[in-house]
Amino acid sequence: MDEIYMLSVYGDTTFTSILSLKSLPDPDRTHFMWGFSKDFGMCGIRVGVLYTRNHYIRKAVNQLVVFHGCSGPVQHVLQQILKDRDWLDNVFFPIHKKRLKEAQNILIDGLANVGIPVFKSSGGLYVWADFRKFLKTQTFEAEIDLWRKILDEKLLISPGKAFCCYEPGWFRIVFSDSVDKIILCIQRLQQLLFDKMDEPVTLCSSPERNTCIEPDDNVSANVINTPVDDMSEGYSQLKKIAVF
Repeated sequence: MDEIYMLSVYGDTTFTSILSLKSLPDPDRTHFMWGFSKDFGMCGIRVGVLYTRNHYIRKAVNQLVVFHGCSGPVQHVLQQILKDRDWLDNVFFPIHKKRLKEAQNILIDGLANVGIPVFKSSGGLYVWADFRKFLKTQTFEAEIDLWRKILDEKLLISPGKAFCCYEPGWFRIVFSDSVDKIILCIQRLQQLLFDKMDEPVTLCSSPERNTCIEPDDNVSANVINTPVDDMSEGYSQLKKIAVF
């Protein structure tokens, strides 16, 4: 079980780890993985955890540790962080989850205001956004062509093809960043999709399985058209958020 986002679940959702179960249906074939890169924003540390009762898996992984071991100083730093359970439980993770939720809401509402629906999640650091109506043809070639145009606007979002998505036109957008950058992303997408591109194709009605989040009537479209430096007082406060 890959539980890399286990501590980045927010809203009303409660995460249940496989390790919290009293008994596993097949303990010898159940393996748990987790790392510091997502929940702690430490992708550069390159440290993960594997928990398994399988002797053969442990033996194979131990052979790799010789070449990919974690250095002593890094182990010491991570140990000090994990030892402070009171700070983690009462300060770090509550703030971490609150900021992720706020950043996700800003991105979803902003995308909705420019006509881009998304699949809303209750955990993780990204959303799946539906760009299908902006493809010239409903093909992965058109998806890559749109992706290159987005890159030209100095935006790095990931096309669905990179994740073996079965349908062209879906993009993964990470929101674990400062609010300034999220708003700038939406502004650049709006400029590209509506000011610089030819008229997109018209889609047929989406299948029911692709039902996405619709625009929130309570969110003003003026947010996207307002320069970052001139945001309202509420958004000025949100600009100070540093998303982990």
